Amino acid sequence: MAGLVVLTALLVAQNSTVLVPDMESYVVVDQRTIAVRVDVAPCSWTRVTDVSETTTAVRVTVGTLPCPIPLPGTAELDARELTVSLAADLDSRIVQDANGTLVHPAR
Repeated sequence: MAGLVVLTALLVAQNSTVLVPDMESYVVVDQRTIAVRVDVAPCSWTRVTDVSETTTAVRVTVGTLPCPIPLPGTAELDARELTVSLAADLDSRIVQDANGTLVHPAR
């Protein structure tokens, strides 16, 4: 029973921590859609949490809930592409992460 209480406490503490993974790059799907690439733990839950657009930039925030229990293979990161829908065409606007760091297009 004590083990179950400890396990539950660990799960609650871990899942209350939302991390912001680094964005590696992005690709243009079409002028109103991009896909950002992030590296996250294989069992994490990752999604776009905010998109802010100006006439010169698109700022994308990605949040990830880490794995609740360290499992074999969770130390290695998986690349994920997350789709971002834009209100206006991307055109010549730059793409930034949540901190305002420039994200480069994939090559």
